[in-house]
Amino acid sequence: MCGGHLGADCLDLIEHEYADLGALQTRRAIHRAYSEPVDDVEEATLALARRWAGASGTVVDVGCGTGDLLRRWAQEGHAGRLVGVDRSAKAVGGTRGDGIEVVLGDACSLPLRDGSVHCLLERHMLYHVADVGKALAEAGRVLRPGGAYIAVVNMMATTPRLARLLRGCFSSDDMPLPFFPRVDSENLRPLLRDAFGDIEETQYRGELVFREPEPLAALAASLLVFYGLERGTTRHGLMAEALRAEAARLFAGGAGPWRDTKGWTVFVARRRGEGP
Repeated sequence: MCGGHLGADCLDLIEHEYADLGALQTRRAIHRAYSEPVDDVEEATLALARRWAGASGTVVDVGCGTGDLLRRWAQEGHAGRLVGVDRSAKAVGGTRGDGIEVVLGDACSLPLRDGSVHCLLERHMLYHVADVGKALAEAGRVLRPGGAYIAVVNMMATTPRLARLLRGCFSSDDMPLPFFPRVDSENLRPLLRDAFGDIEETQYRGELVFREPEPLAALAASLLVFYGLERGTTRHGLMAEALRAEAARLFAGGAGPWRDTKGWTVFVARRRGEGP
């Protein structure tokens, strides 16, 4: 079971990573362009969330990142409040506008009133919170009775070939890797049941498919922070170059395509109690 607690060193790495959203944008763009079948986390989340927020409910996206989901909802003409919450000042500054409210804040201490939210989203961000249990309790606190909590996380052991590629490039490196508590659909499920009771879930499975080495190397390099390497350091640059060389080797002589299984789950839970 995932304890859900991040150490100070890991939190520092995450703060560094999301001070600039470039690597996040790289990961999202590559998953959109190279997934078979095509997957769209934002649309899958919206499809489930629209029924709980209605046309005028208050929607909060915690870990809003680039703000793309909230902008899509605003463009649809949603009449209620659309609120983004993120620890990254870059994310807050980039999301504000178009009728969207954005606040600097943390999933474990949400700057929101009790019972004020119809639908709260946490998409691919529970990996990065200090305490998953506390984050779920905070979500329950701010939701209205009957309000919906929607979480998106990867399935256990998703993209195993990508993980092996990264570990292989670290195998000759004596530096210890940081410990990030594992958060996936298997160990999040019981935490959600403890926090909310009944839950619904929808699973999405597919593959990453690369026919040239460059996007594979770029995706791997965008994940180096989670192996303890801050961008801009000499060691990060050397490891990114090693990944490019290994990706080129994998495609040498016309080899390919390179395939890797992936999967993610959307969970929907509701705060206990009757809605309005």
